[in-house]
Amino acid sequence: MGSIVCATRGGEGSRVAQMAAIEQAKASDKPLIFLYVVDPHSLDEDIDTSLKDALLTELNWMGETLLRIAQKRADAAYLGTEVRIRQGKVRDEITRFVKDAQADLLVLGAPRGTTANVFGDDAIERLAQWVETQTAVSVKIIRPDYVNKEGHLPYD
Repeated sequence: MGSIVCATRGGEGSRVAQMAAIEQAKASDKPLIFLYVVDPHSLDEDIDTSLKDALLTELNWMGETLLRIAQKRADAAYLGTEVRIRQGKVRDEITRFVKDAQADLLVLGAPRGTTANVFGDDAIERLAQWVETQTAVSVKIIRPDYVNKEGHLPYD
């Protein structure tokens, strides 16, 4: 049996993605894993090494905090989950993790203010296409504006 992976970060897009992943896991009875990737490559190369180490420690702490929040959302929905932190380039680590977890579905949250682009050229859509191509795992992008006035998420 495969799993559902929800790659998370801060922001409204991640919150709605987490809620969508929770609903999908409950409906399919598949295990749900929340993933956070710390990308040391995102830090400026000119940063002093000691400061860079401190920043990476803070990014890890932030990831752990965001994962605990996601896990509490799942707990409130009576769903047990796993959480994982990986370190590396986001695209590569998500791809690697989806393969390692033998996932059936990856759920990604789009940043607020982005819209579905028919050309598939915004960053989240490019990431989704990359992961699907590299892993043959289905990717669902959830956008903050998908939440209706009652707070519910529409599904396919």
